[in-house]
Amino acid sequence: MNEFQLHTQKLDKLINKFILHSKRFVEWSAFSYGTADLFRHPEPNNKFTYDHEYFNFTKSTKSLVSIRALLKLNNNEDVLILVRSIFENYLSTRFLNENVDSFEEFTIVLLKLFTREYVYDRENNIIVDRNGNKIANGILNPSNFKLGKDKSYYPEFYGLLSNVGHSNFGIINFYRNRDLTFTIEKNNYPVLTRFFVIFVFTKLFEHVVTVKGEDFYNHNEEKKCYDLVIESLLPPLLG
Repeated sequence: MNEFQLHTQKLDKLINKFILHSKRFVEWSAFSYGTADLFRHPEPNNKFTYDHEYFNFTKSTKSLVSIRALLKLNNNEDVLILVRSIFENYLSTRFLNENVDSFEEFTIVLLKLFTREYVYDRENNIIVDRNGNKIANGILNPSNFKLGKDKSYYPEFYGLLSNVGHSNFGIINFYRNRDLTFTIEKNNYPVLTRFFVIFVFTKLFEHVVTVKGEDFYNHNEEKKCYDLVIESLLPPLLG
């Protein structure tokens, strides 16, 4: 096995571990606490932070399963499209968890949407009342969610992921041979692609799973999750 294959194998093993323990976390720990409270007591509550983070984590775990399948096909460009989705999930999860006070206003709006007293104006991306008056902003751009040290690398990293995801002529050589014929067989940047997968999913996993107060299947599973984060943060091509 050459060095290139060794790096790929190490990163694939990490991805497999993340899938295994993320599935266990979703099946055992994830629950819609905010929605359950809302059904019992129809008034604002900030437990929707849990619903939101578990939704994002479950969605991202399913995307990670798809990523593993795409990596086996060498469809690395499509992997990066899903990496961008997971990255957006992480950014929004962190932002809303660190702005938990805004959830009271959020749940008021949510209640009004349930009762159809408020309406989502899709064209203008705002929430309005029955008279058309603006009540709250609608969907935010991911750039609004970046916090802390994420701000330092966000422009370049998100820009790179977007370039691959969009119809960007600048990446034509990912799909073209030297003789100018087109191909779907090129295995573009397989190690770097896997590194990006680990980089982004570790951020989400650390933010949702390895935090104080989470309910794990048992102590052994909890320890494995914490050890997995440490392993993923080590130099991935040297450990």
